[in-house]
Amino acid sequence: MDVIKWISEHDVFLDYLAKRDLLNIQEEELESLRNKITSEGFGLSIVDKQDLKTFMWGDGVYSPKYTSTHYTLLSLCQLEAKISEKRFILAIELLLNTMWVNKGKVRPYRHQDMCVVAMMLRIASQAKIDDSRIAEMVDYILKYQMSDGGWNCAWERKIKPKQSSLHTTLAVIEAFEAYLRNGYNYQKNKIYEIIPQGVEYILSKRLFRSVSSNEVINKEMLNFPFPYGWKYDVLRALYIMAKININYDIRMQEGIDLLINRLDEYGRIKADKRSVGKYHNHFTRTNKLSPYNTYRVLYILKIYQKQKYEEYIKKLFS
Repeated sequence: MDVIKWISEHDVFLDYLAKRDLLNIQEEELESLRNKITSEGFGLSIVDKQDLKTFMWGDGVYSPKYTSTHYTLLSLCQLEAKISEKRFILAIELLLNTMWVNKGKVRPYRHQDMCVVAMMLRIASQAKIDDSRIAEMVDYILKYQMSDGGWNCAWERKIKPKQSSLHTTLAVIEAFEAYLRNGYNYQKNKIYEIIPQGVEYILSKRLFRSVSSNEVINKEMLNFPFPYGWKYDVLRALYIMAKININYDIRMQEGIDLLINRLDEYGRIKADKRSVGKYHNHFTRTNKLSPYNTYRVLYILKIYQKQKYEEYIKKLFS
């Protein structure tokens, strides 16, 4: 068995992702496979927990983390599931009706958190919904970009932050990737212009280091959970950079080496501990080999370290 086959055999969503991104099979040929993501395996186990009377998951819209409607829909986005069926659209409408009001002015004294808006934009874009609030969220994100090129949830506090947040900046880039990939055109040229600015902010930190001290900003950034919530990590950052065709930059290398050093001889990586909270179920147990993280690491290597990628996919194991 080779590592790509090993990934594909674990679940239908991984079969789809591996064939699309590692084997370069065209999207049109994989349509029927993608359609199965919410009706089989891990995807179905998540979908089945939706309350079809309220259209919520976890008896909540944003909370509890991470079984609420918001975070469940975000998890389905990570599987690249189609969420355009009525049951998902009704859940997304509930999310927007609750979390996006008055063009983001959710309180008389504050706007919605930027990272939450970004995640909602990603979810709505994945569903390909036609809703004027999508444009409102795009305008909000563009308007409150910080001078260093990134974004920060705390942008409007009385004592304003001096720099962007890696967490928020990554969420915005992921949202804009989904927005553009799913065919939205509003503010498209501006979005193409500012995405590299957000990427540059992340790279200015060499993915996870303080510019002033060179110390690791937060050790959790070297932890790669799945499904993930709002927290930034190096694997997520490199994965989205590969997806949006960011050219290799030497400042990526330490992060890439960190991934390579965690792989076994066949290119597989173990799962990390997830953030404290509620979860619908486990896909991979902590410290057990993780096919989803393995897929992401191999995709990153395919884009940025082609020779190393070829070495891993040619190895066979039983």
